[in-house]
Amino acid sequence: MYEQHIQSAIELTRSMVHRYYCENDVDAVIALMDEDIIWLGIGEHEYASGRETVAGIFRQVRGQVPKCTISNEEYQALPLGPDVCLCAGRLWIATDASTQISLRVHQRITTVYRWVDGTPRCRHIHISNPYGEMVEDDVGFPTRMAQQSYLYLQEHLAAQTALLQRMSYEDSLTGLYNRNKYNEVMARDWSGSPQLGVACFDLNGLKQVNDHRGHSAGDTLICRAARQLRTVFDGKAYRMGGDEFLVIDDTLDEAAFRSAVSAVEAGMEAEHISYSVGVSWRAAPCSISQQVEEADQLMYQNKREFYSIRDNDRRQR
Repeated sequence: MYEQHIQSAIELTRSMVHRYYCENDVDAVIALMDEDIIWLGIGEHEYASGRETVAGIFRQVRGQVPKCTISNEEYQALPLGPDVCLCAGRLWIATDASTQISLRVHQRITTVYRWVDGTPRCRHIHISNPYGEMVEDDVGFPTRMAQQSYLYLQEHLAAQTALLQRMSYEDSLTGLYNRNKYNEVMARDWSGSPQLGVACFDLNGLKQVNDHRGHSAGDTLICRAARQLRTVFDGKAYRMGGDEFLVIDDTLDEAAFRSAVSAVEAGMEAEHISYSVGVSWRAAPCSISQQVEEADQLMYQNKREFYSIRDNDRRQR
C-alpha cells in the first residue's frame, strides 16, 4: 500500500503542476482538493484554508497564467501513515516562447495527500520560489514576493510540521487518533502515573449493517459512535480498526472516569447505537498494557452477554 501511495502522490503532484502551468486547467487542480485543504503560496494569497476558499484563489487566475514549459522535475514522496503521504518536488518553470514573455523560475512544491475511502484527496499545498535561486530575465521577476515567501516559510515551519504530524496520527474516517498514535502512547512509561483509566468500546452488529445496508451505512454508524466518544473524551479516544475504539485517560479519578464512560454510553443509547464496553481503572503503579488487555477482556465478556440474550437481534440499530 505504501508503494502505491508514494507513486500516486508523485503522479498527482506532477499532473497538478502540468495542468496548472502548462494548460491553466484550474478545475483539474480543484478536483483533487480535500474539504480541509490548506494552501501556502506566494504573493497576495500566502495562506488559505478550506476547499471553497482555496478553489476561489485558483479560479481568480483561470485564463491568466501564460503558457509555460517545465523541465528538470524531481519528486520524492514519503508516507506519513497508512493513508497519508507527503510529496516534495522541485522544477524549472519558464514561459513558452509563444507568449513573448521572458520569465524563468526554480520552484518548490510540497503536497500532502490523504486517502479517503480509497480516493486520494489533497490536504496541503505549499508553493515557494527559493530567493537565492531566482533568475531575473529582461522583464525582471517580482523578487519581493519571493522574499516574503521565504520569510513566511521560516515563520510557519513549526506550524506545518505540527499539521503533518497531526495528520499522521488521525484516523481518516472518524478524526479520532489512529494506531500510529496508539503505538506511540503504548511505548511510554506509565508506571509513574498516579492514575490511569482505559475503556474499550466495540459496536455490536457492524457486519450485519455492512451486509444488509452497505458499507456506507456501516461507515456512518462508526462516525456516529466516534462523535459520542469525542464529545466526552476529546483527544483521548482512538479508533483501533473496524468498529473497535479505545479511551486512555490519566487525568480523571476513578469515579470521574467511570462517570465519563457512562456519559458516552448514554449518548450512544440516545443515538440507538448498540455497543459493548469494558473498563479498567487503576491507581499507581499503572500498567497500560495490562489495563488495555483487561478492558478488552471485559468488553468481550459484555459482548458475549449481549448476544446470549434471545431477544437481541444482531441486525438491530
